[in-house]
Amino acid sequence: MATRSGTSKIPHLYCWAVARLAVKLLLLDEDDRLLLIYAKDPQTEAECWYPVGGGIEPGETLQEAAAREAFEETGIVDLPPGLPVWRRDHTYEFDGQAIEVHETWLMHRVDRFDPAPAHLSEHEARSILGFRWWQAQELAEVTETVFPPRLGQLLMDLLTDGVPADPVDIGEPKSSIADRESL
Repeated sequence: MATRSGTSKIPHLYCWAVARLAVKLLLLDEDDRLLLIYAKDPQTEAECWYPVGGGIEPGETLQEAAAREAFEETGIVDLPPGLPVWRRDHTYEFDGQAIEVHETWLMHRVDRFDPAPAHLSEHEARSILGFRWWQAQELAEVTETVFPPRLGQLLMDLLTDGVPADPVDIGEPKSSIADRESL
């Protein structure tokens, strides 16, 4: 955009976005089945499966956020402490908005239970359709949409290899311009 003086102006301001801190829960029962939420995006109507979890509130520890999210989304009380197993920086779209998150994934061993949400947010109430306990192999073979996409294989590796000493980065590798030009 040119001004009277002939100089150009940038039509908008650049600002730095801060990723939302989030905790994702691998709620595993005594048979190594993982509890996932089945949901529909209110805008696109795309359906998918994903683990329990959400944003970390100011002042909360990972364990406190995990316990709150598990209670709100599934009704479970007295969530046992989780072990940090994965981490991921990710941007996803939901209800027409792009959301950037920094996730820490905790593995929790729980007795199998029937989820009964206790306190869903407005967007969760509009989108959550149900729950299911999944075997890792089922997740690796499913044709339905699961987030993250490699969850079945990641879970099989975790169950085989055990809890890592440090959380493993499960984010998708970012491609560089050089990578794209070589394609």
